[in-house]
Amino acid sequence: MSLGELQAAYRACFSAENGDRAGRLAAQDYLNNSTAIYHGDVIGLGFIPKLYDQPALEYFDALASTTYRILEKVTRRFLEDGAYRALFGFSPTLERLICLPTGYATTIPIMRADLFLNEDDLDFSFCEFNTDGTSAMNEDREGANALMRSATFARAAQELGLEAQELFEGWVEGFFELYRSSEGAVERPTIAIVDYRASATPYEFEEFRARFERRGLRCLICDLSQLVYRDEALYGSDVNPAHPAFGRLTRIDALYRRAVTGEIVAELEADTGVGAASVEAAAGLNIGAIGAKAPGLRDEAAAAATADTGAHALVRAVEQRRVCMIGGFCTHVAHCKQLFTVLHLPETTAFLTEEETAFIRRHVPYTTRLSNRHIDLNALKTDKDRWIIKPEDGYGSKGVYAGVDQSQEDWNALIDECAERHYVVQSFCEQYATPNTRLTPLDERGKQRFATLDEWKRAEGPNAGGLGLESWNNLTGLYLYNGRFSGLFVRAGQTGIIAGFAGGITVPSFLAGYDSQAGLALRTAGSGIFGVAQ
Repeated sequence: MSLGELQAAYRACFSAENGDRAGRLAAQDYLNNSTAIYHGDVIGLGFIPKLYDQPALEYFDALASTTYRILEKVTRRFLEDGAYRALFGFSPTLERLICLPTGYATTIPIMRADLFLNEDDLDFSFCEFNTDGTSAMNEDREGANALMRSATFARAAQELGLEAQELFEGWVEGFFELYRSSEGAVERPTIAIVDYRASATPYEFEEFRARFERRGLRCLICDLSQLVYRDEALYGSDVNPAHPAFGRLTRIDALYRRAVTGEIVAELEADTGVGAASVEAAAGLNIGAIGAKAPGLRDEAAAAATADTGAHALVRAVEQRRVCMIGGFCTHVAHCKQLFTVLHLPETTAFLTEEETAFIRRHVPYTTRLSNRHIDLNALKTDKDRWIIKPEDGYGSKGVYAGVDQSQEDWNALIDECAERHYVVQSFCEQYATPNTRLTPLDERGKQRFATLDEWKRAEGPNAGGLGLESWNNLTGLYLYNGRFSGLFVRAGQTGIIAGFAGGITVPSFLAGYDSQAGLALRTAGSGIFGVAQ
């Protein structure tokens, strides 16, 4: 059965349930009370999930292996060859960080390769590689939990043999695999999940924390700006007021970096220093509030005054090999948008195989810097629907603009504004569309329109509106943990940019008839509702 036939079979179950409005409301109710929250908002969810059978999964495994092999070669060449490094045009600060040793063999511990997949023939074009801050595991987990509450899913699961994937345990195992191989590994490390507070996805971090703690280990969630390096050790305090390490510096042995390199470099290059008023914040302490009850903390604050803090603390600890950071700065080579330009250069094809070079030519879209020195800007303006522009160092689709979404006047202005500002321009890839629908209709403010089934029926009548399916473009992400294909994440949208802020939805992935003995790294969650953290 092809992927298209699998999807059609699921939609037939949806039709057999007459649009399953009760199931859609049950899924929405679960989602509204779940941890599926991104920057304060409950995520949008598609009611028709993505289904993948064994042949498709084995194809993705081979695709992921080829992709990872190429990116490993490129990253290692960057580390070894100064002339090759110059092709990327990084700042001296960024180059220095990328070249810091990690203490383990793998250059890209975790990544998500996002691609535009044609589900009819499995051909594809890459969109980007997310190696810094690889995320969205919790969106798929909670989205799957929501859909599993519907009669449509119950019917389809029985007919098609569906299982939910498990994206957390595989990475936790991969994390420990690397840590145990690193220099100075200890038996029971204290782990810290580290990001800048404004960029963090705290519910996902709590889910990972639960998995680490289930193994009997202490795990902190730390704001990178509050890290402290002193006495040849890295310290952090937990951001959760309910955690025992909140407001108390704790030594860190192993660090799961979720902060993107670009934000760390921005802090380093700002070089504002640490004033007296910021020492308490950098140490994660509120001395005025708790000093009388815990006078020893004043000594900690005094010591922090002579310590490195924030990004400087992290870099110092990594430089001096006093912490094992899983997700070294060398991941930025694959993460940056100018990589797509460098992949096509003869300096890259010279050390790749013919098979790898052909893979790049077929699947990596043309990309170059947005500058008159590299491309005719007037030609970009007159043929806007063929192009998309992106920041060289970005994530989460921030600052990305597709010509198909812009008026001619706005597109011209964007080209003028973004030229010479560390942007790239890329061929706009054809997007594969499939039928889907949101869980429930939205009102004009984008809020859930109906709270109850009776309200929905009164408004639309018992059979009005049909299934409510519309055409949605798909972006398919392949998770790779230590180079192995380990799961999927799918978003869908109705504009040239597929992202939540652009009206996009998360589409949970399920495995159909998965053979766990076939040698793939994929894990399943079983047939029940899964997850640890509440």
